[in-house]
Amino acid sequence: MEPSFDRPAELAVFALHTVLFPGAHLALQVFEERYLGLMDEVLPDGRFVIAAIRRGQEVGGPAETYRIGVVVGVEDYEASTDGSFRLQVFAGERVALIERLPDHAPFPRWRVEPFPDEGGAGTDDLEAAGRALRAYLEATGDRDRPVLPHDPVAASWAIAAAVPGLVPARQALLEVAGAGERLRQAREVFDAEARLVRALGSGSAGADPVVNPN
Repeated sequence: MEPSFDRPAELAVFALHTVLFPGAHLALQVFEERYLGLMDEVLPDGRFVIAAIRRGQEVGGPAETYRIGVVVGVEDYEASTDGSFRLQVFAGERVALIERLPDHAPFPRWRVEPFPDEGGAGTDDLEAAGRALRAYLEATGDRDRPVLPHDPVAASWAIAAAVPGLVPARQALLEVAGAGERLRQAREVFDAEARLVRALGSGSAGADPVVNPN
């Protein structure tokens, strides 16, 4: 079931050096004490927020996150004999982190509100971004092409997830208000990266790692 809600809520926040987009799947390896406490709360079928780190550390220290993240649900998990967990999570809707609540647990908890998409996208926008994505993947030699959903908003998120870049650039794409503008920005990045790769004669990509340790 897609993790979503339409009203303010109080949710735990998991900080990563990764930007997760709605509709994406992510594997997590959880071993840090503060987040093991979070596991006690959300497993087996709870939800929490993943937000990218603006400043700070992913492990062993404090982290300041961006104020826009995604609410995730646990698809599957496995407990290891050393007390750690491996999770597979699925990202639902964007949320805005409004207020950090007084610390009462080893992990941060925030009051969050839905951050819905504003404005749709036309067929021309989607087709142009899809062509740019295919040209970029051809230039980099990447044969793993994402299957785009029929819904333009969902497709815009799938395309955004394929955009190469560091955390600040990908976070900016997560925060774009609507699908049409998100597709336009993604197309511009794909076009620029494809030209660069062709000029250099070799491929490079900025994909996130498959498994993220906390």
